[in-house]
Amino acid sequence: MGNALDLRPATPEDLDSLFELYRTVFRFHIQRIWGWNEEWQRSNFSREFESSSTTVVEVAGRTAGYVQTDRESKRLYLRNIALYPDIQGQGIGTFLIEQLQQESRECGVPLELVLFRTNPRARELYERLGFKQTGQTDAFVKMSWHAA
Repeated sequence: MGNALDLRPATPEDLDSLFELYRTVFRFHIQRIWGWNEEWQRSNFSREFESSSTTVVEVAGRTAGYVQTDRESKRLYLRNIALYPDIQGQGIGTFLIEQLQQESRECGVPLELVLFRTNPRARELYERLGFKQTGQTDAFVKMSWHAA
């Protein structure tokens, strides 16, 4: 990670730009699985934005991604992590997930997520970081990480 990385809580003013990022990163997978409905996706993204903790990732002063989590009593749920394609592969995703693993370890709860079955690159990242598959559906692979 050569560039300056800053993390900050998302604000309502970030909603539109983060939806654009969501569309850029996930539309391919959603289109293949269900088809893309812009109105539904925008509405669902807004609901998740309001109900989750969202952190904006900035690299060299530019919005580069975001992380959405739900902190629950029995688990830390990674709802979404998205980085622009030109930012991927620089260790930033690994860094962000390792931060969540540390929080999970400190809280004594598993870190859980689901990812699109059509996203083998993300699956490889999670497996490299110690996540294990715990289930799957037609659309998703469920994974969990537990501190040793």
